[in-house]
Amino acid sequence: MKTKHIITILIVIAIVTIGFSYSASGNKESIKIGGIFALSGLGASQGEQELKGAKLAIDEVNRTGGIDGRQLELIVEDVSLDKMKVASAVAFKLLGIDKVSAIVGTTWDEPAYIIAPMANKDGVPMIGQNQTREIEKQSNLPFFFSTWHDDEIGIEVMLAHAKQKGYKRIAIIKPISAGYYEYVARMVEKHAKEFDVEIVSEINANDVAITDFRTHLIKSNQTKPDAILVVVSSFTECTLLKQKDELKINVPIIATESARDYTALDQCPKNMESIEFSYPKVSSSYSDFEKRYVSAYGKKPETPSVMTAYDAVMIIAEGLKKTKGEGGDKLRLAIESIKDYKGVSQDNISFDKYGFVITPPDSFEMMTVRDGNFVPIE
Repeated sequence: MKTKHIITILIVIAIVTIGFSYSASGNKESIKIGGIFALSGLGASQGEQELKGAKLAIDEVNRTGGIDGRQLELIVEDVSLDKMKVASAVAFKLLGIDKVSAIVGTTWDEPAYIIAPMANKDGVPMIGQNQTREIEKQSNLPFFFSTWHDDEIGIEVMLAHAKQKGYKRIAIIKPISAGYYEYVARMVEKHAKEFDVEIVSEINANDVAITDFRTHLIKSNQTKPDAILVVVSSFTECTLLKQKDELKINVPIIATESARDYTALDQCPKNMESIEFSYPKVSSSYSDFEKRYVSAYGKKPETPSVMTAYDAVMIIAEGLKKTKGEGGDKLRLAIESIKDYKGVSQDNISFDKYGFVITPPDSFEMMTVRDGNFVPIE
């Protein structure tokens, strides 16, 4: 037990050393907000952009006077899917040492399963920018909120598209049977019948960082599917699509919003013309936000969680304005009471009884790649 205790202390010390803070002014009386993103390892291409969205929001709040003259300070920590061992120590640091008033995070579900209950226990509101509703299963988390769109609606849009295109037989390939990958497979299974879809095979690769899909593609193709469903992102998308084309498997790949990856678009635009994916529609505020983002960072946002991270910070700021800077249960109730907030990820943000953003059924559309650009499927 002593050895385990010493190791935990050393991890916390390392995180205190590695973690960094970000504020517009460095005011000693700033209000501290924790930010937890994948900044290295799996998911880093997404987490780095989420951090930029959060920092842009911090800048904008601080430039307009902050919270009753107090500046917001973002204390940033790195937790990715392959660094789960530090998740508890990161939460302990932010909650127990930094004494943050709220937390924005995390990149993907798995770290949130560990950190959200700790924040809830300490009475610190946490807004996730990139979580599925699976975290609902961890009951009694009143301090947890999410600005991320309801993925189930996106999956239903994808299945409606499959029905329209005549994709009645779908094969599923999962890198692992956990997290978002498992969630997508179960949602497809849940809604398959209502969209006249049959799941003809489901393969689990048992490797979150898979680099060779060929065996799985061959096995899936042997079931004679009309389409193959795979959750892909920057580190798997081009590999999968190139291997599919090399094997001359001429069925489309259907996917969720993670398929809209600009790194992959740069690397394999022609291969991406066979992928069809659901993606959140842009809000009426997006155009102005994009201009501000490009002005700050020199390029456009490349993932919808940039906008949900920005909105998460802005909603925390709105709550803090209502409480005049107080955190705890007062801040939770203030966030809970926010209705029809005009966000950049969605026009009217309100939370349901579980703390998740209410997502209208027309919030997603189907997209693909043509001539090196992401375009809606007509």
